[in-house]
Amino acid sequence: MTIIGVIGGAGVAATNKLQELIENELTQSGAYRDCHHPEMIIWQATKAPSRSLFLEGKGESFIPEYINIAKKLKSMGATKLCMCCNTAHFAIDEISKAADIEIINLVENCIKTAKQNKIKKVGLIASDGCLKGRVYEKSFERIYPEAEIIYPDENFQKLVTKGICNIKNIHRFDNKASEENPENIFKNVKKHLLEKGAEKIITGCTDIRVAYHESDNIDSLEVLKDVILSEYCLR
Repeated sequence: MTIIGVIGGAGVAATNKLQELIENELTQSGAYRDCHHPEMIIWQATKAPSRSLFLEGKGESFIPEYINIAKKLKSMGATKLCMCCNTAHFAIDEISKAADIEIINLVENCIKTAKQNKIKKVGLIASDGCLKGRVYEKSFERIYPEAEIIYPDENFQKLVTKGICNIKNIHRFDNKASEENPENIFKNVKKHLLEKGAEKIITGCTDIRVAYHESDNIDSLEVLKDVILSEYCLR
């Protein structure tokens, strides 16, 4: 029996949203008892250093704490892990090896989705640290080298950072007309990427799903949900 351990807290709302998405889909598919849902162990790793700031050279490493948490989740009975953070996948192999446990590779699964759909020009919305650490780039080069990544221009990348921050703060609850509302921010970034030639967008930050979702995006949190359900749970 598979028990999924989740290294979450990056962000807290995204981790909560992952559980909500899993529960909703299973219930809509016919689950009607608690036992119809997967056993999961959730660790909100809110005290671990920022993944993005570390990769930007502005903070200490998150890796030792993630390894420590992975070991603790394994000791509690988790048989497989996932990380609710795209940027943290910079160190997925190191964490998996040190904790001696398999970790679902969210980034690889997003890229495989793009490849299966024959998307040659992929717009990427991701944190500054994710971009500086070439988290997606390294996997694209290995899995789907034919694809071209379309990035936001500098000013729009600043909007990406603002949007991610605003999901974590009170602006997430702004009215729909507010320029600070993260949904509006990411809609504008998507429009910009499409105008630059992107065929489809990868939202490479799980926080984004909390405030913004469009079904034609490759949404990283939705991809993680799908992998957990299709590979490790009974639908």
